[in-house]
Amino acid sequence: MAQTAQERGSRASRSLSQQPAIPGRSQLRLRVYSSLVGVPGLLLMIWLGVPTTAALVSAAAVIGVYEFHRLTIRAGATVMLLLGIIATVLFTVDAVVDFNLSGPLITGTVLAPLLLLVFLPHRERFLADWAWTMAGVFLVGWSLSHAVLIRSLVEGREWLMTVVILTFAVDTGAYTVGRLVGRRALAPAISRGKTWEGAIGGVAAGIIAAVATTIAFDLEIGAWGAVVLGLLVAVFAQGGDLTISLIKRTAGFKDTGAIIPGHGGILDRLDSMIFAVVVLYYYLTKGIGVP
Repeated sequence: MAQTAQERGSRASRSLSQQPAIPGRSQLRLRVYSSLVGVPGLLLMIWLGVPTTAALVSAAAVIGVYEFHRLTIRAGATVMLLLGIIATVLFTVDAVVDFNLSGPLITGTVLAPLLLLVFLPHRERFLADWAWTMAGVFLVGWSLSHAVLIRSLVEGREWLMTVVILTFAVDTGAYTVGRLVGRRALAPAISRGKTWEGAIGGVAAGIIAAVATTIAFDLEIGAWGAVVLGLLVAVFAQGGDLTISLIKRTAGFKDTGAIIPGHGGILDRLDSMIFAVVVLYYYLTKGIGVP
């Protein structure tokens, strides 16, 4: 039997109240160890080439869509998981082989659930279920496919490594400053641990990392171009983090999964990347004209 919104909200509140606000020392240590292994491994995969990057992104996106839809299902929605996975893979494949199918893919992804969900039970939730299906596909699958598009650009290897380093710097800066001097809550209804001071620290870390990384990789965008890049990535990375936090809170879970020790699910680790890779791609191609 379908649960009412009040029952789901009560379950979410109970689940969230049982989660610790701040990880313990052992959990933090596990997160550090995972990062020390995971970040260099990710950079190596990017270094090896476009096919390797595409395979990595496709796998991460499929798992991410699964985690996203699992959360929404537990929150009471009816989503089309198989459609989401197929669309996610096709977005990544199109980014690799350049079939220019993004228009038809987007159209088909939007229309297919409209045709299919209408025949499922609980049609009174039709629009909400359709919206959640679309959210998973575009928030995770379509967004992460831009990582492959970035890798395919001139100096794409360096640019994609740059956005990985920047998002890591933003996360680290926001967390560190927030823990040390954070006082004013940024979005208490979404995440009690995030503060304005931490957000500003994340922006500062992103700008510093952008200047340092573009110099190290000899990416010729100039000092102000690097500052703008760092600012954009920092703002959108933290926006992605808050977006996934909101979805987790709505579903009543602290983590999207448990695939990465100390971090949770794929989306818990890539939440900062989902918007960052999109804004970087269009900043490069439409803003400063990288071919």
